[in-house]
Amino acid sequence: MLYLFHPPADLKIVQKEIIPLLGNREFELVSFPYTEQFEPQPDSILMLYLTDQDLREFLTVASQNQWPVGILPHPDNQYAAKGLGISGEMEEAVNNILQSVDAEPLDMLYCNGKPMFQSVNIGSIFLLKKEEHKNNFFSEIYNIFKNVRRAYFLKHSEFKISSDEEKVIHTSAMGIIVVEHSLNSLISKRLIQDTSINDGTFYAFILAPQNVLILFLFLIRSLWPKRKPISRLPSFIGSIKAPNLTITSATEFKYVVDGEEGTARELLIEVKSKALMLHQTSSYSGEKGGKSGKKSLNVEGLPTGQKRDELVKHRLPLLPRATTEEFEELFKVLRENARIKTAYMVMMILSTLIASFGLFADSSPVIIGAMILAPIIAPIVSFSMGIVRYDVSMLKTGFKTILLGTIVSLAFAAAVSLVIPLEILTSQIQARLSPTLLDMGIAVASGIAAAYAHAEEGIAKSLAGVAIAVALVPPLSVAGIGIGWWDWQVFSGAFLLYLTNLAGIILFAGLTFLLLGFAPFKRAKMGLVYTFIIVVLVAVPLSLSFNRIMKEAKITRALEGTTIDKVVLRDVKLRFGKTMIVSLKLVGTEPMKPEQIQAIKKKIEEKIEQPVILEVVSAIEF
Repeated sequence: MLYLFHPPADLKIVQKEIIPLLGNREFELVSFPYTEQFEPQPDSILMLYLTDQDLREFLTVASQNQWPVGILPHPDNQYAAKGLGISGEMEEAVNNILQSVDAEPLDMLYCNGKPMFQSVNIGSIFLLKKEEHKNNFFSEIYNIFKNVRRAYFLKHSEFKISSDEEKVIHTSAMGIIVVEHSLNSLISKRLIQDTSINDGTFYAFILAPQNVLILFLFLIRSLWPKRKPISRLPSFIGSIKAPNLTITSATEFKYVVDGEEGTARELLIEVKSKALMLHQTSSYSGEKGGKSGKKSLNVEGLPTGQKRDELVKHRLPLLPRATTEEFEELFKVLRENARIKTAYMVMMILSTLIASFGLFADSSPVIIGAMILAPIIAPIVSFSMGIVRYDVSMLKTGFKTILLGTIVSLAFAAAVSLVIPLEILTSQIQARLSPTLLDMGIAVASGIAAAYAHAEEGIAKSLAGVAIAVALVPPLSVAGIGIGWWDWQVFSGAFLLYLTNLAGIILFAGLTFLLLGFAPFKRAKMGLVYTFIIVVLVAVPLSLSFNRIMKEAKITRALEGTTIDKVVLRDVKLRFGKTMIVSLKLVGTEPMKPEQIQAIKKKIEEKIEQPVILEVVSAIEF
């Protein structure tokens, strides 16, 4: 016997679209909800043309009595059809039910005693609001950007999660997604690699991002079309595979079951094995998961303790924010590095001496060795942390250590210049007399690297590379040599380079600590503003110097290799002063006469549009 259930309002549709498909099959129409107790005949098939809401009620009774059912596509049962893998074509679905020989037992997922077909979304999460029937990639992307304005109000809720005899997980999360099958939602497609609708378990994903940025990036990544499942979950997503879960909270939380919203303080989600006798083919029934029936628990990255309490109390920060527990060890190290110690002073003296001798010897390897030995990077990074944390004690200690190291380095470099009876500008000394914005760029990148290397314990050994990149001691040594020579130009150029490195490291190491979450912006902003002002002040002469270098390069390109009166200009070099000095080699086929050189000078001045002092070397080409 075939029983065809339908809502009273859909009788005309049933008569017009479904009954003609039954052919000569004997059937009985049953209006649902029915007023009398229903008792089907033995070996009957129950064909259901019902809404999702009616199906939840009917399937609860059908599963208890093990009635074989077939589900037809109804405009209002999108969740059931998709969740159970039922055909969306009426004729195909009817034929499938009529042609099936036996009913196939399927697991059913229940939430607080009611069947659920696709997913339970728990909590006030960024993306997981009331679902639309058109659950596709573009609608999900639209939902994400539509709700960007809500990012400022995102907040964690506190949850306790338990399963049978497993320990209680006390954590916080923005939301929890519960699905039985990977195809139940677009996000679960990316998170689950292999599942089965008949393995007696379901998946719960606990989404606990600790900042808005990481959540937004993950959502975009997870919804990208034609992507394979994510092989490894992000650390902020916990996953549980179990036959049942109890989720509780001290306060009421929102949840959405297949598009229907509700509030509760406790949800019991469980799988009832082989509860539904489906008398038709499900598109999921043939799939088998690689880990079917096995429980799994991956919750190591979920917030607990102080981190959990902070996320529950405050809105979700836009950028990462570390707790006191997380950076306690780093803070101890930086506080210790800020102090003046004998080892620090000894290494500053030795590195200065090595750098000074290397500068006079014009030896790059020796100077690199001095960079590696120099310990001044340590108190500078500590000073940066003091700025973002507004730790007055660390600021004072770090400033004193940096200042004393600077004075000692200047003094010993000056002493070396007095001892060595040479007053020549080697190429290594000259290289540190004209800092530009390029040097500021090096300092910026080095400051970021220094802060990151301190924050990440695993890469702290790379600090030697940071020291080489920044090269603080060599410019200090050149400045000290300038003092010993009583040469303002040498001192000012080299000391400006030192200040450039110092300011760049302090500002951008501080910004890096801020972005890594080691301080709130409100606490760090004043110190960073002052440092930024210093960087801007330092950048002014650097900009002038950079412009001068650009001008020098332009003039050199204009003159190098140029032929004037059958004479070729070679090895062009410039020196700026009140009048620019142009030093070059004149290559011709015969000796140069003074009036010929004077004519060349005049044409050079016309070419670069300014007066010059010309220094020439004449060469004859045979």
